[in-house]
Amino acid sequence: MEVEIRHLRVIVAIAESGSLNRASKVLGLSQPGLTSQLQRIEHSLGGQLFFRAEGGSSPTPFGHNVLTEARAVLRGLQGIRSRAESQARHRTAPPTRVGGNAGFVHLALSRWLAGRAWVPGVRLTEETDPRASIEMVTNGALDLAVVYEWPGFSHRLDDSVRAQVVVRDEPVLVMLSPTHPLAAEHTLRLDTLAEYPWVDEPPQMSQWPVYLSQTSHRFGVSMDQQHEVLFAPTAHDLVATRAALAPALITGRDIAGSITLRPLTDNPLRQRLRVVYRPDTLVGAHIEEITAEVVTLYHDHGARNAHFRAWWAAEGRHTTPTF
Repeated sequence: MEVEIRHLRVIVAIAESGSLNRASKVLGLSQPGLTSQLQRIEHSLGGQLFFRAEGGSSPTPFGHNVLTEARAVLRGLQGIRSRAESQARHRTAPPTRVGGNAGFVHLALSRWLAGRAWVPGVRLTEETDPRASIEMVTNGALDLAVVYEWPGFSHRLDDSVRAQVVVRDEPVLVMLSPTHPLAAEHTLRLDTLAEYPWVDEPPQMSQWPVYLSQTSHRFGVSMDQQHEVLFAPTAHDLVATRAALAPALITGRDIAGSITLRPLTDNPLRQRLRVVYRPDTLVGAHIEEITAEVVTLYHDHGARNAHFRAWWAAEGRHTTPTF
């Protein structure tokens, strides 16, 4: 007879019950039937597993060794079953829906979420306007949004929605070609930018163009936006060929031979990064873990940029909450 899983359960049941009589009741067998089965198991294994006495049954030294292995096999089988059941639940659970307008952050966060055991899957969307992403969280179309907002244009949240601030006050950089006349400057004045063509998103796509215009006017300048594009590769190409300057995230980095970044004098352009979510969801239950990961992703990615490191040392670490 070949020993099977059901035989291992018999051995463990007898050991834990302390007698064949009690074990037979646990297993739903008659005592003579259990005794006969145990004898066949012992014969198959080649040794006595239990000492039989009027007070009950106790494992022999050989029985102890077999019990250790039997319990390990049964624990492994339970682990396999639990993982299979968890995977089956994940297959039927809806994916975690992530959106926003935060550059690399919400993409990197989506990859991280996809590796969490409690996440059944991830679906990513992207919206230029943070208002649209926040509205999607509010109406349940998104579970989580990572958004940039600008001073004076913070979106008011519905009572059903919460937010965690990741960076309270982040400066906006300028992207230009390494061969551009302004590339020789370590920092750029806002008024000098107005002397060159500018590429940015079309008006009405978000509040950013309005914020940029208002801030520029306070400095007595108007940006010469000659190009309106939606896709970053198009903007990069215009910048690399010296056809335009463009705004850039401080977490960005230079691209050898085509793109270099410069800060603005006194950092007149600022923005805030925050995570928006519904507290009554799976995301809400893990929001501290999620936000801490966003901070880690943000810092690790930005630290490859010398301008980020300088800003972080001077003020960035003071504007980023600790989770």
